[in-house]
Amino acid sequence: MHLNSPFIRTPLALAIGSLIASVSFNALAADDAKTSDNDNTQEVVKVWATKISNDSSLLTDDIEAKQADHLSDLLRDQPGIDVGGSHSTVQSLNVRGVDESDLDITIDGVTQANNMFHHTGNLLINADILKAVDIQLGTNSVLTNGLSGGVAFETKDAKDLLRPGEKFGARLHGNYGSNDYFASSVTLYSQLNDQFDAMAYYTLTDKNNPDNGDGDTIEGNEGKIKDGVIKLGWDINDTNRVELSYDKYKDKGDYYLRSNFGSSFNVARGTATQEIEYTRETMSLAYEIDHGDALNLRSTFYNNKIEYAPSSTSSGISEHTGFKVLAESNLTLAEMNHDLRYGLDGNHQTSYKDSSTSTGQKDRANSFAMYAEDDIQLAEGFYLKPGVRFNYYNVDMYSTDSVEGLDKTYQHFTFGLASRYLLNDQWTVKASSTQLFKGPELRESFVKGNTSIDQDVKAETGLNNEVGVAFQDNDLFWMDRVGFSTNLFRTHIKNYIQDWASGKGEYTNDGDYTIHGFESELSARKGNLSARLTYSHSNSRNDETGESLLYEVGDSISFGLNYLIPEYDLTVNWTTMMSLDLKPDTDDDTFKEGYDVHDISVTWMPEQYDRLSVTAGVENIFNELYYSQASYTSGSIKDYEPGRNVKVSVAYTF
Repeated sequence: MHLNSPFIRTPLALAIGSLIASVSFNALAADDAKTSDNDNTQEVVKVWATKISNDSSLLTDDIEAKQADHLSDLLRDQPGIDVGGSHSTVQSLNVRGVDESDLDITIDGVTQANNMFHHTGNLLINADILKAVDIQLGTNSVLTNGLSGGVAFETKDAKDLLRPGEKFGARLHGNYGSNDYFASSVTLYSQLNDQFDAMAYYTLTDKNNPDNGDGDTIEGNEGKIKDGVIKLGWDINDTNRVELSYDKYKDKGDYYLRSNFGSSFNVARGTATQEIEYTRETMSLAYEIDHGDALNLRSTFYNNKIEYAPSSTSSGISEHTGFKVLAESNLTLAEMNHDLRYGLDGNHQTSYKDSSTSTGQKDRANSFAMYAEDDIQLAEGFYLKPGVRFNYYNVDMYSTDSVEGLDKTYQHFTFGLASRYLLNDQWTVKASSTQLFKGPELRESFVKGNTSIDQDVKAETGLNNEVGVAFQDNDLFWMDRVGFSTNLFRTHIKNYIQDWASGKGEYTNDGDYTIHGFESELSARKGNLSARLTYSHSNSRNDETGESLLYEVGDSISFGLNYLIPEYDLTVNWTTMMSLDLKPDTDDDTFKEGYDVHDISVTWMPEQYDRLSVTAGVENIFNELYYSQASYTSGSIKDYEPGRNVKVSVAYTF
């Protein structure tokens, strides 16, 4: 039992059943790589891939494994989540139309809550090194602190990569894309002795300006992305482990300052590119205790610094120092099974603008939370999960001239209650209600001008309600396995905070918003063929004005086919992603065009050369001109994505 993510499925949840549908051959191969070395069972990543799990599907084994170059490759075909921004410095997550500033996002337990600059993104992440992505659509647990859920990323380490009996390994990887990049990486990993293991990883992506679906060059993309990761693990004994990690990510190139506006906007106005450097440096120390059902604990202590430098004379800096502790205990009390999860986290954030002449005053935020939830088996197949969370948040922001800053403390309890009922081996139903809380985030790090702050600004609070149902069975309708799930939700956010206005910063409550919608999924498998169809819908509205959230997305549909050809050691994957037109509800809303994009890939993993992997494919086969609806969009601004891209990747493990 590992507690790398606050969204991890518990053993009780796993009792719901199993449906391995919509998984690619990579997932099946990864499952086959589970081996036993003496008494220690270690899941080995035979295929270099990232496992994707989605909390809302209720299909507890509905986990995909993907080989991705970009964050959008991993997540855009998942229901309820989107990735905005075509540029590497602008990639941002969107859950049910809520942008990343209101989500709980972590990498190996390290918070990624930043507010750098309104023309860039706040998340720097390398998809290639990810081991797992755990998605929570909506806040359904007091263990998380987002207004619309969150995403927990987990990176690989040496224990994931070493094969049974091996003490050392290495992996070389090259990836070419016709539109228009080349990437390579090298990974070294070793079991140094009985107690220590280590991994070193380095990747370089050299990218030029790609073409969009109309054949126009998307200017302002030429640059290099570098990422280096070092991990050292120490198994103190059978029940205690310490892992030290260092991650340095740098994206540098000739980019537009307003990269989120897209190339066409900047070209039309004759805007020049400039050298921009965007970096993240993360150090963390993780400590794990595993005493089986009695106690399983993971604690992470970290420092995370992100810097946006669009010139050689000034930069915006956001730095987090904090900790996160999460524990789980399985108990039997009053003849009932209890899966108790509890923890705490604390974080100190500073945000400031640094220049060659001076360092600006620092905005600061201090947060602390304690939480506990108990998944109780009240009867056969029926579980009830109450939870409570205490939130403390202090924000201290200054403002220049005569504008008053903000120094305010918020303290708030939130409660949650969830239930699920296993009606039989095929049917499961669930329902949950969770209160929300989020204090005002710090101002943009790079923009530190006058800020109009409402001294009575309230914290964002609210309530997320969900109900869901799932069905799964074997040998049904001539299929080996069939599964279906649907999840309906209604999220009410009170005192939504507007923290940016044209010309200067602004912090004020912008009324209440209601978001409602659903996510549905249909999966099937017959022999070597598996398929998945998803449909997601969300609609947000200001309770007073009717206006939608800025990053609202339209109805999204995804369809995936995976076919294994074992006699040739091949797997073929087809993915279709569609978004319907998003029509405005008010004059202040923006019309967003729909699109459909289709990808195909073929992976060859020869049995006689099981350390070799070759993947070839075509992204955006029909050269669609499109933009993500999660990107910044207005009547004159369209952040178009690249057009057709033929890619080939080769990897060899020693």
